[in-house]
Amino acid sequence: MKIRYLIAASAAALTAASAAQAADVVANQEPAPVVAAPAFSWTGFYAGAQIGGSWSDTDLKGKYKDDKGDWGRRQGFSPDPSGFIGGIYAGYNYDLGNNIVIGADTDWVWGDMDENDKRSYNDNAFSLNGKLKEQWAGSTRARVGYAVDRWMPYIAGGVAYAKVDSHFRVKDSNGKVIPGYSASDSDTLVGWTIGAGFDYAMTDHIILRAEYRYTDFGDEDYSKNNVKYNVDYKTNDFRVGVAYKF
Repeated sequence: MKIRYLIAASAAALTAASAAQAADVVANQEPAPVVAAPAFSWTGFYAGAQIGGSWSDTDLKGKYKDDKGDWGRRQGFSPDPSGFIGGIYAGYNYDLGNNIVIGADTDWVWGDMDENDKRSYNDNAFSLNGKLKEQWAGSTRARVGYAVDRWMPYIAGGVAYAKVDSHFRVKDSNGKVIPGYSASDSDTLVGWTIGAGFDYAMTDHIILRAEYRYTDFGDEDYSKNNVKYNVDYKTNDFRVGVAYKF
């Protein structure tokens, strides 16, 4: 009987010792280190391509000399070029901290958009014709954004420029230009632009963009022979792009 009690007591002692040793091993283990992914930084150069659509709000006003050599009243037209645009852009961002990002951005787009408008008079005895065509446009802007991790809404503004062809013509009833009653010009218009959009860093190097932009290129006067005209050119753009951040 004593031997049975001795064996039971020994087994209990061994079990208790094993449990205590296991508890010490668990207590002495250090927690595994937690590796945190580095926060994304917007600082750096980028370059990319963009596409979109553009629509203009244009006034073209022209006048001509009558048979007595007197200038008539200006007649208004609204040839509003619109269509597809595509091009490139590049810039630099600097992260100031506290979610504020500033930068500079420049772009160029090709448009090749044109539109005609005309007015007929005296039962179509003659007509006045105005036409505008935008070949390309570009801008250089400052940007200010508010970064929320990989999203950055921003506003941007600066100087804009565009190559615009224009003409004003007086045509007879057969649709032919009356000699001496035509003027045309191909000019680089300069104005201002403002817009808003957002960038999204899909990866550390690939950044997507979407933005709306309003641009006012001001107005210019042109004259030749017996006609004069004025062009007041404004555009609205919506663009999307993808850039590589270096």
